[in-house]
Amino acid sequence: MKLKTPFTSRKWISSVALAFFACAPLACASNSEEPADMETDPEVESTSDAIIGGRAATETYSFMVSLSNGCGGALVTPQWIVTANHCGSASSGRVGSIRKTSGGEPIRIDRRVTKPGTDLTLMHITAPVQAAPIKMAETAPTAGTRARLIGFGCTSWPRCTQPSILQEIDLSVLDPSRCRAGGGTSIDVCISGDRTHSACHGDSGGPAITGSTGNWTLVGETHGPGDNNGECATTTLYTGIAGHLPWIRQQIGSGI
Repeated sequence: MKLKTPFTSRKWISSVALAFFACAPLACASNSEEPADMETDPEVESTSDAIIGGRAATETYSFMVSLSNGCGGALVTPQWIVTANHCGSASSGRVGSIRKTSGGEPIRIDRRVTKPGTDLTLMHITAPVQAAPIKMAETAPTAGTRARLIGFGCTSWPRCTQPSILQEIDLSVLDPSRCRAGGGTSIDVCISGDRTHSACHGDSGGPAITGSTGNWTLVGETHGPGDNNGECATTTLYTGIAGHLPWIRQQIGSGI
């Protein structure tokens, strides 16, 4: 079920982050060269301050993906990405970098598969990457579990300030019912938040993770605000991974 205001509406993409949030095929001579379709909108202020209320990434997340449609994603096998359907198509991206426009491995995407009736999309990379994927949750996290959100989304709202460095914030898992107003179901993941601590536009499709350095688990992909009391600065609804794991495994087959 989709929200009334997911974190990556088409209107927001076109006005705030057209290139980051299709596009020409990616062709990079080296990892430091940025794809032409992932330029930063000159009207958006860039900062490395601390997602709303977060901080600059304290580690390199090998599985973190930034896509040419302006959304995030999580690498779950060397050739498959978990992301959000409402973000739309993407032709390219970058995996395993804390910088939005450099580092990591540039990728090309050749197809996408969406689970009907959900915001869950899988994207296939044309060639395997070297970056280490993240393991997927087999059971949903319980209320009270600490979860980390990571992304390149707005660090302020309603005036969006986009970071050039990946952001992270540690919040808490809530009972799924707390995000029911935003379209959440019993198999989704609801994350705490308020006006000064929250995911925001540009974080869509990106990961909610649990665990610790070197042992992270993907528990959800960013869908949007959990209570529809605002576009950002609210609880955040994540499409739950555990509840959709059989379908994901069926789609990616031996790629698991």
